[in-house]
Formats: sequence, C-alpha cells, structure tokens
Amino acid sequence: MAASMQLQPAEVYFAQKLAANENKIRDRAVKKLRKYISVRSQSVGFSEDDMLKIWKGLHYCMWMCDKPLVQEDLADTLANLLQCFDNNAQAFLFIEAFFQTQCREWFGIDRLRLDKFMMLIRRVIHQCLLMLKIKKWKVTLVKQFLSILEKYVISDGDSAGPDGLKFHLADIYLDELSSVGIDSLKPDILQIFLEPYCTMMTRCQNKHLVSHVVNRIFKNIIDQSDVGKDEEEDDSEDEDEEENQDADKAPKLQFDYTAIADKLFDLAKGNNCLSRNRPAIYDLVKRFKDLAAGIFPSDDIIGSSDEDDPISNADFNMAVQRLRKVEKMGIKKKKTKKRKLEETHEGSEEEPKKKKKKKSKQVVKEDESQINGILDKEPPKKKKNKCKSEQQSKSESNDKNDELEGEGHSTTRNLANNSQKKSRKLKNAADNADSFVGGIGESNGVVSTKKDKKREK
Repeated sequence: MAASMQLQPAEVYFAQKLAANENKIRDRAVKKLRKYISVRSQSVGFSEDDMLKIWKGLHYCMWMCDKPLVQEDLADTLANLLQCFDNNAQAFLFIEAFFQTQCREWFGIDRLRLDKFMMLIRRVIHQCLLMLKIKKWKVTLVKQFLSILEKYVISDGDSAGPDGLKFHLADIYLDELSSVGIDSLKPDILQIFLEPYCTMMTRCQNKHLVSHVVNRIFKNIIDQSDVGKDEEEDDSEDEDEEENQDADKAPKLQFDYTAIADKLFDLAKGNNCLSRNRPAIYDLVKRFKDLAAGIFPSDDIIGSSDEDDPISNADFNMAVQRLRKVEKMGIKKKKTKKRKLEETHEGSEEEPKKKKKKKSKQVVKEDESQINGILDKEPPKKKKNKCKSEQQSKSESNDKNDELEGEGHSTTRNLANNSQKKSRKLKNAADNADSFVGGIGESNGVVSTKKDKKREK
C-alpha cells in the first residue's frame, strides 16, 4: 500500500482530496495545493494533463460546496490561484485548462449549481484581467489571453464551448473590463478586446447569440458613449433619483468608434461573412460612424431583437382575422364532435335492449327444440294392421312378445290381461265363428303367453 501511494501522482492525490465529502479535507487540500503550485511552477512546471487533473478536482470541490457565502469565498480562493504562477506560460496553461474543463463539464451542471459556476467564471475572468493589468496590458499577452477565449468560448469552432457559456461571457465581458481597467485601458487595447466578437459576428450561425452580442456589447458601448449620456440626461430630467444613480454607476470605457466601424466594415465585406449577418453589421457601422460625428442613433439596431422582420399593422390585422376564423372553425368542430358523441351514446343505449330481445327469442327456440326432442323420444303410437296374412301376423306377434319379455316393460302385462279376456269370449263363440273370427282367435292366441295358457287350464 505504501509503495502504491508513493507511485501515485501528486495531481491525482490532490484531485481525490479536493473532491472529498468532508469540508475540512477539501479546505486542507486547497491550502496545500496553493503551496504546491507556487513551488512546482518555479522549478519543473506543469504539463497540460497535470493542469487538467488539478482543475478536475477544483471543479468538483466547487460542486460539493454549499451555502452562498462559503461559495463566494471558495470562488475567490480558486481564482486567486492564478497569482501563484510567476511564469506567463504556466499561467496561461492554467487558464486554458480552466476553460477546457468548464466546456467539458458544463452540460453536467444542474440548474441549482449553475449560479455558483457562473460566479466562478466571473471571478476567473476578473483575475485574468488583473494579471494583464499588472503586466501593463502588453499586446502579446492580451492576444494570447483572447486566443484562449476565442478557442473555447467565443468562436464557433469544433473546440468551442456551449452556447450558455457564450451568453454568460457576453453578459460579463464589458462589466469586468470596466471594473479592472477603467483608468488604465486605452482605446487601442479596447479595440483588441473587441476583435474576437467582431469576427464572431461575421461567422456565427446562431441568430439568438448574434442578437445577444449586439445588445450586450455593441449596443451597450453606444449607450455608454458621451453622446448617449447627454441624451439620457435630457430624457431623465423628470424621472426618479434612483434611476439616475443607476445610470451613473454604468461602466465608462473610452472606445475609438471610427476604428470599430472600420473593423466591422472590413469583416462584413469579406467572403467569410454570412449574408444574413451583414445587415446587422452594416447597421452597426453606420451607428458607430454617427457616434464618431457626435450624433446619437435613436432607432433600434437591426439584429438587436430575435425577430427576423418587423411586422406591419396590416399584417398584424390579417393575422388577428385569421386567428378569429381558426377559433370559429374550432368551435364548430367541437360542436359537431359533441353531436356525434351524443348520437353514438344514444345508439349504444338502444343496442343492448335489442340484444336482450334477441337473446329471449333464442332461449324460446332452444326450449322448443328441447321439448321436441323429448317428444320425439316417446314411444310411437300403435298402428293397425290391415289385411295381413296369418303368417305375417304370427311373425310380428312373436317378435313383439320377444321384445317385451327381453325388456320387461310394463306394457306386456296390460296386453296379457286383455288377451285373457278376449280368449274367454272367443271360446264361448268358437263353434259358430267364421273363418275371419278364427283368424282373429288364432292371432289373439298367439299373442298370449305360455303362462296364460297354463292359468286357463
């Protein structure tokens, strides 16, 4: 275990401690990291992978931090780590690793933690500008810093960050410039700070981002000009004092309006500029030229709103009429649907009654069929034998007796009793009977069984 701990890189160790659950462990890791950076940056230096590991741990150190005041203190301490680097190359590597991690981890930040990371970005931008101010705004260092911003935040390249980070940087850009370099920044240096956004205006395909940049940067520059302030003072004579105080607190940076207009015009006439962004750029060129001449532009800037084209009154009235027609058609459709539903509901109520009637008829038919089956099973009625010969009558009577004796049915007894009575009557009239009567007697005698003859004897 001890050997494995010795082989573990220091950056991985700091990343694990910075992302710990306990607040004490995180605070100790931040203090030790500050000393470690100040010592190593002077001797060996950090590589890009080392910086990315350190910022991975610092990112999740901010992630685990709770409570607003504690978050503000931690954001200040993390941004102040930039002061530990004496070497400019190591300092810019630290800044590049910060923006690279923020672009990578931006989509994993939830809405509850988004505010503190936006505050962290503001603090880091502030410390970067302070570092450039200490270096007396050297052009090479300023361009190196802007190249990092253009690579990860401002441009639309493959390595550019998400749109949310771009919107946030546009919101804080002029505020941080005014808070740091309001006294020391010159118009030529301010022109260099505006060049990334000028080039972004020509290449950006997101119209919402273009309109946001126009409002938050270029329109803000126009409003902060001396001519714009004079116009605001004339319009705000009858307003409250609080609003006037808020206007006085606005940043006051001195820009070269002709240089801005020329830069925008040169970029707009190039082949790399998108055709749909040219109207907004040319409108800005005209307005900055008017400012340079001492004229304040009063109309709205093209591209400052998200709408593509302004809507006239006639188009508005036509749209209102179409909406009314659509509403009427919708009401009619609802009424027809209600009627159809009512009709279907009524039909559904009648159908079960008909089904019940059909079922009753089916039951009656089934009962009749059962009764007919029972009736069919009853024994058939006796048939009178007409003009049968004596042999046929004898054979049939013998067959009947055999069936009666085999089955033991109750009808045999009745036939036997009737045959006894008839035989007694026939014996009395046997002497004077005709051949026909004899035939009958013979048949009746055949029907009688052997047991009956014994009883007669």
